[in-house]
Amino acid sequence: MKKLALPFAILIAGALQGCSTGPQWFRHKDPTSCHEQGSDGWWAEKAALPPGVRQTHKKGKIWPARPRSTQPRQQFSHTYYSEHYWPLPYSCQDRESVGIFMDTQTALGWQEETTIYDRHFDSSTEQLTRSGELHLEYILHVVPSERRAVYIQSTHDPVLDGIRTDSVNAAMARLSPGGCEVQVSIRDCQQFGRPAAEVQEINTLYNSTTPTPRLGSASGAAAVSGGAAGP
Repeated sequence: MKKLALPFAILIAGALQGCSTGPQWFRHKDPTSCHEQGSDGWWAEKAALPPGVRQTHKKGKIWPARPRSTQPRQQFSHTYYSEHYWPLPYSCQDRESVGIFMDTQTALGWQEETTIYDRHFDSSTEQLTRSGELHLEYILHVVPSERRAVYIQSTHDPVLDGIRTDSVNAAMARLSPGGCEVQVSIRDCQQFGRPAAEVQEINTLYNSTTPTPRLGSASGAAAVSGGAAGP
């Protein structure tokens, strides 16, 4: 009898050893995974599941009412791990996503800042105006080197875009002789704002229509104040 008990115990220990998913007799294929249950690939796949309760349908209602994951539940060991180290690594992922958004917005903002728009070119010759040269000078000497690039608003005409590019390159050679090369590229965009000449004209018209102030004389003001103070 003792000779039979020892091999049986070894068989039980071998079935349980190295497998956290249960004895071989009770294991079944996981329909939610393409890996063999208990394998390294299977555990790696289960480790990526999000923590928390799962959303289900009960009696025509969604439980819980707030949005929740519908993926398979975490393994018990992974649930313990998530609760022990919470909110890691999810707080790190949130910070990384916010950083990506901020970097994207910053890059787009500098792209707007370093774009030469239609208002910076003469409408008849497509050459840079004085305001365009000042904006180009700002890009070459003020914008940080890691953000320094020149974008030209496209006219959707290759010939006109070429004329604008040549004008910008010539102005760069004149404004920054011997300086480092700056990339010039055509950009499909829409300009925001008004040309400086248009803004000046609006201000001139506004000032010309301002009514002249009408102030009463000192004697009239004194009479009014004296009458108000009388009985």
